[in-house]
Amino acid sequence: MENRVLGRSIAILHRREQKYMIQTMKEYGIGYSSYNFLFYLSAYPGSSQKEMCENMAVDEALAVRTMKKLQEQGLIERKKSEEDARSYAIYLTEKGEAVIPKLRKALAGWWSQILSVLTEDEQQAMIHGVEKMALHSREVLRNAKEQQEEIHGRNKE
Repeated sequence: MENRVLGRSIAILHRREQKYMIQTMKEYGIGYSSYNFLFYLSAYPGSSQKEMCENMAVDEALAVRTMKKLQEQGLIERKKSEEDARSYAIYLTEKGEAVIPKLRKALAGWWSQILSVLTEDEQQAMIHGVEKMALHSREVLRNAKEQQEEIHGRNKE
């Protein structure tokens, strides 16, 4: 398979998932960026904003805006971190917890429809492969960054 086709197909699925979830979340007043952060906090309560950005591979400026909006909506709360007084641990509020099952149901409905064109074995293989690639991409990106730093470091000498 051409790499270009794989990247393009993944990007198309992502954009269409976004559109579907935006339509679904309108009734809850939640934007697209918000639902990924809500899911993350549901799985990892007490995370810092920095941890979320690193693990979700999102821009910190986006996280700042999204966290502010979620806090204003009463979906999250920030508490001073016990480990580091300079940072905050972020948690879902009761209202935030209540919306998670609704978002999960909508997302599951989307993927159920999309995956229906594959057999169960194809679904499992595809999910496993994409998950494996996503995890490995962090290492590849880190290595590329280190190589660039080495090159720039040599050029300064």
